[in-house]
Amino acid sequence: MNGIKNADEIVKGIGELAGSSVGEFLERLGSGDPTPGGGAAASLSAAMGAALLMMVANHTIGKPRYTEFEQLNIEIRDKTEELRSRFIEGIDRDAEAFHNVSAAFAMPKSLADIEMDRVSAKIAELCQKDEALAAADMSEGLTEENMELIEKALKSVRSAAIGEASIAAAEAPLAVMEDCVQALRLAQKQLGHSNPNLKSDILVAALSLQAGLTSAGYNVDANIPAIERRAPETAARLKNRAAELREESAELTAMLLNADLR
Repeated sequence: MNGIKNADEIVKGIGELAGSSVGEFLERLGSGDPTPGGGAAASLSAAMGAALLMMVANHTIGKPRYTEFEQLNIEIRDKTEELRSRFIEGIDRDAEAFHNVSAAFAMPKSLADIEMDRVSAKIAELCQKDEALAAADMSEGLTEENMELIEKALKSVRSAAIGEASIAAAEAPLAVMEDCVQALRLAQKQLGHSNPNLKSDILVAALSLQAGLTSAGYNVDANIPAIERRAPETAARLKNRAAELREESAELTAMLLNADLR
């Protein structure tokens, strides 16, 4: 990677929300639509933090007076460019995760929730996912026993879908948290080893990254209850990792801010 990508390269292949203008994004963020929401805002905040670290690197690279910091800032620029791209992707990934969770919760709980002309197709679909229902004798139609199996299968399939979607919806913001910590580590290396005129930009970057991580953490938390009821070990893993990342990010941010005060 050499230097800054042009605008066409940056937006190529990104999602609808990330590809919108700042004004359009904020307009949608403040609308009554379910997305974008807090998760997208978290990713945007983190992306701004990564972009600021890139800016500092680019104002250091190629300057004769900062030759000793050249290689470090080349590495920081390239790594933060990767992170910025992932944060940008996270804006639309959050919306997708939300829609998948909503779709899972909207799945039918009983036959009463299914339109009559869709019942046969739904039963055939359930038979592919539920072994007990697949083994049942359906030749006699909707007997009481078969109805019980169908109702049970509907609840089981719905619950599994909610669990799967909720895990994905928690892992997406957790990935943002992981990347925020990576960026904060780079900020710590860059402070004092880059163009000193841009020290304040590093601190703004750190606060943007910390805000992004904290906000993403709330989105992890929001999905934990649905996961705990279905996959308690996975829920514990996600909660523990989020706690570790919160602790490290708080320490890194504090060190950066305190370093500036000395």
